[in-house]
Parts: sequence; structure tokens; C-alpha cells
Amino acid sequence: MNTADAFFILGHAGTGKSFITSRFIERQKRQGRAWCLLDKDVVGENWSGPLLQAMGQDPNDRDSPFFKENVRDLQYASTLRIAVDQLALGLDTVLPGPWSRELASGALFSARALGLPEGTRLRHVWLDLPLDIRKERIVQRADPRDQWKLDNWEAYAAALKRPAAVVSGQVPVLDASLSIAEQLAILDALIV
Repeated sequence: MNTADAFFILGHAGTGKSFITSRFIERQKRQGRAWCLLDKDVVGENWSGPLLQAMGQDPNDRDSPFFKENVRDLQYASTLRIAVDQLALGLDTVLPGPWSRELASGALFSARALGLPEGTRLRHVWLDLPLDIRKERIVQRADPRDQWKLDNWEAYAAALKRPAAVVSGQVPVLDASLSIAEQLAILDALIV
């Protein structure tokens, strides 16, 4: 049986999940360890918009209640399905994203609950950054998929909570305002 790591880099929008994930993979590669990157936004990019449009919705929506009820779980299930194959081959895999439902239900702590191969080592980190900086980053990246967040900022921000597993310390917190070098050193320590 191949064993591999599934490393969930968690956090709300604008905390730098994609940015730090790519730097982490580059650093690991220089150290001789390759990782598969499975970003749920990329996995669902080519079909989420057309599906939403076919349902009479905004193809760029990634945050509305409609999206969360009808499309969100398909993105995450697709990402996990691809992860199964990678992990079964023994390939370490990084999965950046909020993973909020899976975190709240506790599934994120069980390879079986996620449908991942037996023996998969689960790793987690929560990126944290002040809300005003997150909003600034979201505005700067100018991604049409963030428009619902920005148009409904008060409601969106009010719904953001630190998950119980983060509050309890079950998931370590990484201060995303640290230097890149400091963040990468912390990530390296989490996968030892």
C-alpha cells in the first residue's frame, strides 16, 4: 500500500492559499519532494461556469447561496476524486481551499470520510489574515468569481467564522502576514 500526504491549506478568501501553496511546492521540489496540486477552483473552472449558466445563474458566481447549494459540493467531490488517484499512486497532494463543510463535519480529519486511500496521512493548516487585508487582496486580484463577495461584502464578512477545529487548536494557524520564508518554514515543519 502506498502512503502519501494530503495537505489541506485552509483559509478564507484572500488569505493567500494559492500563493503560498505554489511557493511551498516550488520549495519542496528544490528539496527533492514533488507534490501534486489540486486547487478546487482550477478543478471546477471549466465546468462550474457553464453549469451555472445552464441553470440560469451568473457563470462567475462562486459564493451565493445558490452556488453553495447546487454546485459547491460537486467542485469539492471532483477535487477529492482526482486526489484519490494521485494518493493511491503514492503522490503527495496539496489541496488549497476553504474546505469549510468538510472541516465543520470533521470529515477533513478522516481519510475514509473523504474517500481517500487507506493510509493517507492528513495534514492541515489554517491561514489567517485580518479581514481588511483580505478584502484588499480580493479587490486587487480582480477575479470575476469574487464579485458576489464584493457586492455582498457585509453579509459575506458577517458569515466568516473561524472553524471550531481551528479555534480548538486541532488545526494549526499560520499567520499569513509573516514573510514568505517564515511561512514556508512553518509549512515544512507541519509535514515532517
